[in-house]
Amino acid sequence: MRDLALLLHIMLGISLVVLPLVILSKLGKKSSLARTLSLLSAGASWTLLFPAGILYTMFYPATKTLIKSGAWPWAHSVVMETKEHWGLLLPVITTVAAWLVLANKEKESRRWWVLAAVLAALLGVMGRVVKMGALA
Repeated sequence: MRDLALLLHIMLGISLVVLPLVILSKLGKKSSLARTLSLLSAGASWTLLFPAGILYTMFYPATKTLIKSGAWPWAHSVVMETKEHWGLLLPVITTVAAWLVLANKEKESRRWWVLAAVLAALLGVMGRVVKMGALA
């Protein structure tokens, strides 16, 4: 269960870095692919909450203990707390960006897609820092 949730979490997270970049490359080219990928990206961002919730509620308490007792207790106190809160913004950001694409406001959606890609990448880096804190 843990491995499946972790794999799904990582794969959806990677898709939320890649999809906005692909969408950005398709905007303004009258491609219906941008609309489809926008919906897929918004759906993936909301779906990501399920494996994240499973990992957080079922498996994170033990990991949190390891991190806080290790050499990098700040990995939890700063990085994980930030990741938890910023991660909740990602579905909202991708949904707004997708809505703008569907409303034919592609120019306005660009900043939202850039924000989504950057935030998703930062969340991935933060996840790695937290993992390193558990191993340190």
